[in-house]
Amino acid sequence: MGTRTSALVTALLLTCSDVATGQAHPVRHGVWLDGALGYGWVHVSSDTLQGRSQHGVDGILALGWTLSSHVRAGVAWAQWSTKWGTGRQNWITRYDILAYYYPFADRSFFVEAAIGSGDYAVVHASGERADTNFISGHAWGPTVAVGWDVRLGAGSSVGSIFSLRPRLSYCYGPSRTLRSPDGSLIASGWRQRLLSLDIGIVMHPPDSR
Repeated sequence: MGTRTSALVTALLLTCSDVATGQAHPVRHGVWLDGALGYGWVHVSSDTLQGRSQHGVDGILALGWTLSSHVRAGVAWAQWSTKWGTGRQNWITRYDILAYYYPFADRSFFVEAAIGSGDYAVVHASGERADTNFISGHAWGPTVAVGWDVRLGAGSSVGSIFSLRPRLSYCYGPSRTLRSPDGSLIASGWRQRLLSLDIGIVMHPPDSR
């Protein structure tokens, strides 16, 4: 009788443990969306021009698929500019393929890796578009980032799918050639390093068992 009782108690404890684990770590799959604004510092240099530093504002739009509770992947558009509005501006525009990894069970802290096409341009902007392009050049390069998802309204069925996301990223633009619209050489060996801090709102898929 004692052996049977011990076996029954052990089975109940294991069952409760499995249920608690399932409750603590629900599964997450589905579409996610991310929009962010921030500030970035850029250092540019080349073989033919003296290096210099610039600062400006940036914006990010991204979407993708949540592969598991710890991994999500997607694509992103990011735009950094020395200023917003009209007039002469320096732009860095990126189109990235990216992946996020949440190493801990609470899915708050994450690391990010991305690869994408980055374009550096000096333009004259009219509203939200460039009506004149003075200089441009593009190259593929990597981005790495770390951040934190702060769940909003975790106690409600609606708010729990949204997070406030501070994120620190570093983007490297490898050597490329800058040219004017007529093809004239402006600079060779052009490189850029962009450090950005942004705050975003992420819409996650709801958790499921």
